[in-house]
Amino acid sequence: MIPHESSLLDPGQLVSAAFSLPVLSLVLAAIIAGGILLTRRGSARQRGRVRLDPTEARGVGARYRPEHRALGITALAVIVAFVTENLLTGYALDMYDVVSWWRYATPIFAAALGLAVLLMIVVGRGSAPAERPVIPAVRRTWLSFSTRGACVGAAVAVLALTITTIAAGFASSNIGDGPYVFLEIPIPNETIDPLRPWFYGWAYGVPVLVCLVALSAVGAGALHANAARAFLRPGTVVAEQRARRDIAIGITRIVTAAALLALAGAWRFIADAGSATQLIIQGDSGGDAYEAVWRYADLAIAGGWLAPAVEILAFVLLMLVAAQLRGRSYGAEPVVGADDTVVAKAAR
Repeated sequence: MIPHESSLLDPGQLVSAAFSLPVLSLVLAAIIAGGILLTRRGSARQRGRVRLDPTEARGVGARYRPEHRALGITALAVIVAFVTENLLTGYALDMYDVVSWWRYATPIFAAALGLAVLLMIVVGRGSAPAERPVIPAVRRTWLSFSTRGACVGAAVAVLALTITTIAAGFASSNIGDGPYVFLEIPIPNETIDPLRPWFYGWAYGVPVLVCLVALSAVGAGALHANAARAFLRPGTVVAEQRARRDIAIGITRIVTAAALLALAGAWRFIADAGSATQLIIQGDSGGDAYEAVWRYADLAIAGGWLAPAVEILAFVLLMLVAAQLRGRSYGAEPVVGADDTVVAKAAR
């Protein structure tokens, strides 16, 4: 009896092929982000609130609304740029033998460009002189309104991408004076040429590192500008503190997500190259097969399996930031005393 064709398919290979598509990661991320946003909306309705003066509420909203929109547009731009580039490079264009380094640099470049626009908005429009400035008890820095978890997450993502890129660069090789886009896997106990699959080498990694440095610098600058400017007046300190915290979280999430998208692509590329194990040489009497294993093959394959989870996490973070396009109302704030001690504490 001839087995049915579907029984010859490996479920593991089907799952791996499905999760190699960024579109599937985007769909799963949309479901997760939607659940998170619905949960947050429900919990926000249960918190006790007091009203700001309508004039003050409008002033706070007018000052920070363009910045929230810039963050939301940046997050959407990173998603659109990443998905569009993957679809064009992977399906619409013939990119054979082309060093498509922009595939990994695109999300980082788009994020850096968007945060640069945000920085210009904060410096040019959001740093207008305060009507009745509040003197902070301590000097505010780029960490003043950033949560520890968001900063640690961004640092881990940037560091992971940096280490991966540098390590892959040193592991890569070239032919003659060509670009470093190959991984040499020697054939044991043979004098024939080694396997040379395409690899995430310096030709891909250098543009990624340049864009990553730019993204880190622009992100830190935006965080500092967001924190250092004066508050409008004592009565709006609490509302402005919340607005600046939201902006700082959005900045760190964009930096984290852009680095994770590039990292997921790099891990997939490394896994594809590092899992090559067989060389077949055709001759008059048939083909001779030679086995070869890269010494870091297990690590490369593990990275390939983790890449979809990293990609989904990046899309979730971007979608949470994109939700800021709806705008935030600062006419209702948590109950906080209006004494000078609280105001001074909030101004830090």
